[in-house]
Amino acid sequence: MKLNQKIHVFVVFLMAVSVLFVILPKPKAFGFQFKDILSIGAAYSTHLFLHETGHQAVATRVGAKQSEMHFFSNKQGNFYPGVSTYEDIPEKSKLPYAVGGDRTAGYTFEYALESYHKKPTTYNKALMFFSCVDFFAYTLLSNYIKTEADMYDPNLIREETGCSKEVLLSLVTAKTFLNAYRIVNPDFKVAPMILVDKTSATLMVRVPF
Repeated sequence: MKLNQKIHVFVVFLMAVSVLFVILPKPKAFGFQFKDILSIGAAYSTHLFLHETGHQAVATRVGAKQSEMHFFSNKQGNFYPGVSTYEDIPEKSKLPYAVGGDRTAGYTFEYALESYHKKPTTYNKALMFFSCVDFFAYTLLSNYIKTEADMYDPNLIREETGCSKEVLLSLVTAKTFLNAYRIVNPDFKVAPMILVDKTSATLMVRVPF
């Protein structure tokens, strides 16, 4: 990938992150302390663990053999903060397995969003942020920088569905910014959600009546 393309992708990511920080409600007073760093670290660890647990839940359900979770490790020359592996999995179950992590991140976001509106702590805000933007950043990384990393979820999803980079990024971007809109508009009830079974995965929009 050319340097100017990498710079473009990085700038897009920074812009997205900046927008999310701008739209989040500001506390009346702000004093960043060491305990806030610990809270952010705890929130990221929680998100990361639950994301990988989502893969494992699907692996167990479809009968994958020797499925494992690994954290902060190198696999096939690529660094992974968290990664799930298996020895064998049914061919038709590869897509729901790849989507399983983001599906669980959706549940994490719903919990963090509700908790944040009740009590806007640093932990709740950070957990909400990570579970909201993680897969967007993951997709940018997979689409334009680590395109050959076949263990990256977005690359697995593209391989199993045949969708283009642009289509996948459009869907992930729409999902991310819809959730971001919900942060500043608690009364907005339309929400994205992911459904999986043993052989398929579906991105849907929930509209309450």
